[in-house]
Amino acid sequence: MDFLLNQHEAAQSLGEINPNTTVLQWLRENNLVGSKEGCAAGDCGACTAVVGEVVEFEGKQTLEYKSINTCIALACSLSGKHLVTVEGLSENGQLHPVQQAMVAEHGSQCGFCTPGFVMSLFALYHNEANINLGKINNGLSGNLCRCTGYKSIISAAFLAFSDKESHEQDYYSRNKQETLETLIAMSSLDNLHCSFKDHDASFHYDSPADIDQLSDILSQNANAIIIAGGSDLSLEITQNSKQLPHIVNVQRVRQLQIIDDREFELELGAALSYHSAWESLMKYWPTLESFLHRFGSMPIRNWATIGGNIANASPIGDMPPVLIALEATLKLRKGTKVRIVKLEDYFVSYKQTLLEKGEFIQSVIIPKLSSGEQLVLHKISKRFEDDISAVCMAIKVRMDAGHATRVRVAFGGMAATPKRAIHLEKTLLQNWDETNLKELAYIALKNDFSPLSDVRASAKYRIQVSANLVQKTMLNLTGEFVPNLSEEGLII
Repeated sequence: MDFLLNQHEAAQSLGEINPNTTVLQWLRENNLVGSKEGCAAGDCGACTAVVGEVVEFEGKQTLEYKSINTCIALACSLSGKHLVTVEGLSENGQLHPVQQAMVAEHGSQCGFCTPGFVMSLFALYHNEANINLGKINNGLSGNLCRCTGYKSIISAAFLAFSDKESHEQDYYSRNKQETLETLIAMSSLDNLHCSFKDHDASFHYDSPADIDQLSDILSQNANAIIIAGGSDLSLEITQNSKQLPHIVNVQRVRQLQIIDDREFELELGAALSYHSAWESLMKYWPTLESFLHRFGSMPIRNWATIGGNIANASPIGDMPPVLIALEATLKLRKGTKVRIVKLEDYFVSYKQTLLEKGEFIQSVIIPKLSSGEQLVLHKISKRFEDDISAVCMAIKVRMDAGHATRVRVAFGGMAATPKRAIHLEKTLLQNWDETNLKELAYIALKNDFSPLSDVRASAKYRIQVSANLVQKTMLNLTGEFVPNLSEEGLII
């Protein structure tokens, strides 16, 4: 399996490799030790690198660079891509502009997190013509520093862009077309397969490019584990020390990358990253923007997929409650057979779904909002962004003359699965104008859920904060503005 590495024009081979190896492991085993392991969970950003890959834009192929967490990305997923690490930025003994800016603004102290910040700045440098504080905070999201307080790092970002026009193009800008052509030539329509033997254990990896290839592989290997971005599944490897015997990576399957914008609904391929789906999601559900910024950092959104967030069946996944509230359906495929199921019916019990052996999620179909409908979202977590929710609530409501005439509410973090709140929906329709709505909502929520107490929140807190969010939503929808302090970053 071949990829491009830094400023090398010749393809780099991964060599004989266990499919469970992360990009970070491969780097450090090959003496590229700038990327550090801080958390092995995609939380701290010390391992950040940048990946360039071929994407379709307005009918043409182009090269796009984006930051990723190498600690949770599998090395085999680099095939046909361009990996850029901190070792690959300087040229002829001269620091890259973002590196020089970090030096000038004293952006590094202990230095452990510095390579990750530099690579996030490098991605920002390549993807933005100009910047502001919002773009910088977004670009650096997911990178943690315990020394500088961030002010000097933010100053470095402004400095790098202030001098951008006076600098010569860096290696990656000068060679963008050549790199694109090389990656296109490296791309394969065949299934990429490798096997690795470690004593008596055998490990296998497949990366199909076509949905029929994927169907055939899963039909013949029903126990294989499907992975896309792996921002959740990879933790089984890095945190729980598991070795997955057969991994099937679906990132290359063209049919799982679709965006089909129809009159009344939007169909998104299951292997589409949040970054790739961003523009379409914002077009029809603009309230998702602040929510998805809190959902995960930039490197996570660059790599994590919509289908993966559903398939892992986590009760605290943030996107399933939103999609349940929007009445989304799933297109499931097994062999040549396709079936459509409601997302709210997909989750059976804790980490259990309707998927049969050899079946996979092909796409998610989301009905667009009709006239008068609104989508309201709330996320309660201890950390402002890139954190697991204590409670996630999504409400789709139709308002007529200041009164709710149709309501769908779904929650994450309140049950063993993402789940609708049926009793709460009935209560809201019958008591929208009641002054004691919060108390009525509390009673309804206790009928809908029996949440657990854990390190994130107690069961009592989850019920109470959910009732508070219901009242807050009602007040906002009826014209009495209640600021969302958490979304403004004032309370985290």
